Amino acid sequence: MSSSWTPDESSQVLLAEKGWLQGAVVSSIAYGIGVTLFFMCFYLLIRQITRTNYKKTLPLLIYITVDFILGTIFVAVLADFTQLAFIQYRNYPGGPSAFENNMFGIPVDSVGNVCGVLMMALSDGLVVWRCMVIYRGCMVPVWIIMLFPCLMLGASIVMGIMWLLQLTSNSPFFTSGSINYTIPYLGLSLALNIIITIVIVLRLLTYRHRISKVLGPGYGTQYTSIAAMIVESAALYSTFSLALLILFILNNPIFGAFIELLPQIQIIAMLLIVFRVAQGKGWSQETMSRVMTSKPSVQAIRMGDFGYSLPDGSKTFTSSSGIRVHANYKSSDHNSAETTV
Repeated sequence: MSSSWTPDESSQVLLAEKGWLQGAVVSSIAYGIGVTLFFMCFYLLIRQITRTNYKKTLPLLIYITVDFILGTIFVAVLADFTQLAFIQYRNYPGGPSAFENNMFGIPVDSVGNVCGVLMMALSDGLVVWRCMVIYRGCMVPVWIIMLFPCLMLGASIVMGIMWLLQLTSNSPFFTSGSINYTIPYLGLSLALNIIITIVIVLRLLTYRHRISKVLGPGYGTQYTSIAAMIVESAALYSTFSLALLILFILNNPIFGAFIELLPQIQIIAMLLIVFRVAQGKGWSQETMSRVMTSKPSVQAIRMGDFGYSLPDGSKTFTSSSGIRVHANYKSSDHNSAETTV
């Protein structure tokens, strides 16, 4: 291999171009994973639609379909833009890296950016929704808990719009260069996801402790296992976003590869959550009642609930709201029980 074949570019520029091209390849692989998850979720959800529950199932179907369409458009746009930079306009002054940095606003790039912002808004919205579902039943009113995340979500959406306008608008307000909306936009979304990840994990850890204390470590593991916490809290997305933001702040050329892969990581993380919900393993409003009625005992798993055994073998549970539940089981037949509230 002759060194004369190498473009007359700096090592940093060459590294950025390598990262871009390899990022496009890895993004396509991640897209394949997302396609598989989408059809698995779609199949499970479509089977569950009935006249009574369609109001719960249909929004998830619409959500994953819109997200999948946006992800597909993004991959197609990425492939086309990569082709323009490396093949059709490879003699652009400065090479493909310069082409990428200076061709903001062309139609194919604008479509990709819009899809990316919409996908990020959908992803952030889903994790906020999951946080709200998991915190329902808490002693603190749920609107107090969700106020700050909802404000951050709104700010992130506004900042995403400002970022798009900065990339595509000719207005002096956006092209003056006084404000770079990239860091605030990515930073808000990252901060939101890290906060949501932490509060969801803390909530599930608290549930796990309460359930294990009252019923033993074998109960509720499908809702509070480590894998469940990672999926429910979208920790995959938060971790990847953190790495992306660090690379951007450090001005590392590999940042380009991460930004191309980010939308597909978002889709994978969100589809994993929907898949758990479709399987009936995701935490929902009915989770507490399902665990309460599971054998061999009536269970109270509200935050702050506790129970104690009586000499006759029955159990009494007192909830944080002051409601006492008394379960009396016959020794000869564990399937029959008397429950007094």
